[in-house]
Amino acid sequence: MLLDYQLQLIGVRREDIQVYDHEEYTHLAVAAAVASGRADCGLGIAAAAHALGLDYLTLFAERYDLVIPAAFYEGELLEPLFKVLNDRGFRQVVSSLPGYDCSIMGQIVAELP
Repeated sequence: MLLDYQLQLIGVRREDIQVYDHEEYTHLAVAAAVASGRADCGLGIAAAAHALGLDYLTLFAERYDLVIPAAFYEGELLEPLFKVLNDRGFRQVVSSLPGYDCSIMGQIVAELP
């Protein structure tokens, strides 16, 4: 979807390029396809590219948010998750991966009524 969107922004029709002959379903699978020569390039994350010794070019940044219903947020069920998200050691490990920014990880960024 991200590729389709970006192509549309620059006026390229997906039918005009040979990009959809083979799709992978994980970032590491994309990196493996490039590393093996089955693909010339692919969309994926920096950590997967670096894990397989590939060059990486940043095209755009995405932010991922965890959306949680208030009833679950205020309960005990997700306490272990919140503990991990706020753990200094975990944050250091994730921050050490190429392409990850943990500066707001674990923070509430919005609340809906």
